Amino acid sequence: MAVRTDLKIPYGIADFRRIRNEGFYYVDKTEYLAKMEERDSFVFFVRPRRFGKSLFLDMLRLYYDRNEKGNFEKLFGGLWIGAHPTPNRNRYLMLALDFSKVGGMGGETLQDKFANYMDAALDDFISRYRACFPPETFTNVARETKYKLTTDAAKKQGLPLYLVIDEYDNFTNTLIRAAGTDPYRTITHGAGFYREWFKQFKGSFDRIFMTGVSPVTMDDLTSGFNIAANISQDAAFNSMLGFSEAETLQIYRDFKGVGEFQEGDPEAIARGIKPWYDGYCFAKAKVGKESVFNSDMVLYHLKSLVAEGVPPENMVDVNISTDYDKLETIVDLQRQAGAQNAEDVSPLTEELAAKGEIAFDLVPSFPADAIIKPENFRSLFHYYGILSMSERKKGMSYFRVPNHCVRQQIFNYLRDSYRRVRMPDWIGWSHLASAMAYRGAWEPFFRRLAEDLATTMPVRGGIDREIRIQGYMQAEFGHLKFYRAKPEMELAQGFCDFCLFPERVYYGDAKHSYIVELKHAPADASDAELAAQAEEGIAKLRQYVSDPFVPDLAKDTTLHLILFQFKGFDLYRLEEIPQ
Repeated sequence: MAVRTDLKIPYGIADFRRIRNEGFYYVDKTEYLAKMEERDSFVFFVRPRRFGKSLFLDMLRLYYDRNEKGNFEKLFGGLWIGAHPTPNRNRYLMLALDFSKVGGMGGETLQDKFANYMDAALDDFISRYRACFPPETFTNVARETKYKLTTDAAKKQGLPLYLVIDEYDNFTNTLIRAAGTDPYRTITHGAGFYREWFKQFKGSFDRIFMTGVSPVTMDDLTSGFNIAANISQDAAFNSMLGFSEAETLQIYRDFKGVGEFQEGDPEAIARGIKPWYDGYCFAKAKVGKESVFNSDMVLYHLKSLVAEGVPPENMVDVNISTDYDKLETIVDLQRQAGAQNAEDVSPLTEELAAKGEIAFDLVPSFPADAIIKPENFRSLFHYYGILSMSERKKGMSYFRVPNHCVRQQIFNYLRDSYRRVRMPDWIGWSHLASAMAYRGAWEPFFRRLAEDLATTMPVRGGIDREIRIQGYMQAEFGHLKFYRAKPEMELAQGFCDFCLFPERVYYGDAKHSYIVELKHAPADASDAELAAQAEEGIAKLRQYVSDPFVPDLAKDTTLHLILFQFKGFDLYRLEEIPQ
């Protein structure tokens, strides 16, 4: 097969002009411009990091920019919007702001930093559109009147204005984390400068599109900036960012034959990465019908195929794996809002690790002071991309960890919290794990887990013991890269605690599989109670192994049934149960 070089991967590129001018591959999202125009003049949209927000905003900016009228065909020819342009194309003077460039703490006051940023943005705006105004309009302009002069001049000339704000919540979230909610309230309430700016924005611009990661700041600004359309959970915009399953498959089809990507079936590859990068759903109406891939992760994987001809050795991009500090951010936000100990928050992460899902009603927006409320705190996990809508049952909405990539972030966070108490010997851990997977020497690994668990108890001794043990074990099992560790897997009309079946797509050469039943009894349980509990666990193991799917899941491996029983936090019984 001839090696093609006609396609380039836009990994990490948020410059739409560069993508179109330099031959980078582009997944066409331009149809959503027309959809948004039909909704409202003021639009708010939140998505997790690394979903392509900045690229989408840059595309939107160039489409509506009056100065880009002569470049329309070059930028949008061949795309959906190029064939179906709206009446508003190239109609506006565009002011594009990125508040991630406004520092949160340090030397100058935040108000001064924000004023400096706005001053530079307005200077750029004046420079780009000076030809649209009489020559004397911007001579000897004072800094404090520059914004009003600029917007008033545009209205006088009959020139419509469009404001685009990226990362609208970036520096406010940083401020909350670093200094608490009191300084934050100062800038977003009453005569706070941030709130006052947003009042001016709505009075000055014909259209506004703003985006960020969370809706916290939006709610605090509501009285000054009433957002008419929050489309974040709208079904029509579920896959506006990220890649749909069809888009992901088409990417691999289009790149087959490019560079070293000469082997492999695109459909099989798309199925293989689905458990790692897919699973995000942002609209109730799309649950079970449409999920979204993380676009950055797909391009990361594709980059390795094109460059090396093989998938990346680590399926989790280092740029994503470091994002698990967002868990720490959420913990800090809640601690600052409620003056609580950060450790009180960890049961939620452990519950996620142990069960894989939790139920709550998603809150569309809430003020920073209300982060402490459980429903708001849990909603933040969804907005940060740690949880995704999964199903609705028994009158409740359920949210799950969307994929292996995010699950790994949770495991890393939990591991780091345990590491504060005791620095583990990860090399020794790895050798024991390898012996379990390839030689069937399971007992030393399980005893090591029990010993390590005991050393973490002083951190949060009062937490529900069963969830604590399950969360800890899932964090450890989740780091076994040759297994797909699935908690509460349904087998034979029951839910086993832990199933360790080989991860067959990328690390699938383990020789031994495991079904683990975890039992916990109070520290004062009697021998008779422990024996009855163990018998119950043995019966469940034999029930699970009768499931007709087990032979295929454990194919080409030796299957072990393990009873793992604790009395309090101490290991009481560990044995393999004959099948």
